[in-house]
Amino acid sequence: MRVRRERIAAHIRGGIALLAALALFPLSSPAEKVRTTRPPLTTKESVPEPETPARDPEGFLEEGEFIREDETGGLWMYLSPTLQVVIRRQEDSSIPLVWFETEIRTRGEERFRTVMTNPEKPGKNSQYPYTIARNEGFVLGFTDDFYADRMRNSQTVGIIIREGQILSRKTFSKRNSHLPNLDMMIQYPDGRLEVCGCNEYTAEELLEKGALNVFSFGPILIRDGEINEQMYGSHYRDLEPRHALGMIEPGHYFLLSVQGRRKDSKGTMLQRVAEMMKDRGVTQALNLDGGNTMALMFCGKMLNKEAVFQNRQFVRSVTSLIGIGTTETAGQ
Repeated sequence: MRVRRERIAAHIRGGIALLAALALFPLSSPAEKVRTTRPPLTTKESVPEPETPARDPEGFLEEGEFIREDETGGLWMYLSPTLQVVIRRQEDSSIPLVWFETEIRTRGEERFRTVMTNPEKPGKNSQYPYTIARNEGFVLGFTDDFYADRMRNSQTVGIIIREGQILSRKTFSKRNSHLPNLDMMIQYPDGRLEVCGCNEYTAEELLEKGALNVFSFGPILIRDGEINEQMYGSHYRDLEPRHALGMIEPGHYFLLSVQGRRKDSKGTMLQRVAEMMKDRGVTQALNLDGGNTMALMFCGKMLNKEAVFQNRQFVRSVTSLIGIGTTETAGQ
């Protein structure tokens, strides 16, 4: 009996020693186990940038404008003294997946602008996005949060501000995993972009902060350089057309547009979108409306192919658009 008690005591001492050792070498946290990154995409060598007129040390033209459109090579480029736009079409045929990476640099007064088809009645008079881009003469145009769809369907619209005007105040009282969850991106006049949760500020507080435009869709992809942990959960994992806007630093932006719902491009999950933007140095990023809403225009021409939904291939008509730059060549 005494021997048995000694054996039990020895086992207990051994167990305590093992626990103490494990405490010195903690196992990975559950979040770290779930945080599995997506395999890298396989892409072809990019087409080199063409020769351009004289550029200053920051890469802007000294005068005039330069436009290059290479549909075959998948390169579109615009340069002026205040704006640089370089769009590259990428492809991984093994998935398959096709996407567009747009790098934007600005200086001076150049900034993103928002337009509505009917400023007197926001959310009315839908038009195709390329039509709006042509009418405005945008160098670069792209679809936004499509708040009008939620207005039409009597849904919670989110906080919407356009050019300093509040269009909608009502949002969710707490953050959730819906798509959209109405997280926001704030645009300031000085070129800063900032993301925040749907319930962090009221519309009036955002105006007091100096917000020029507020886009509500979400979720947040990257905030202060860190990927949103929701991207590694069980939500947002469907393969869909995606559209996300991010800031590397004020005056330097990155737009990611992913084709989907097609045989030649399935689409992707938001985790990959967030990781791709993080790899490009993005510090603030928000998911915009994707699916058949996603549209990317260069000089009035839509670059992405239309997605297929319910056996129809189309791009949705919208009532607002984000754009930057102006050129007389748009739509020619």
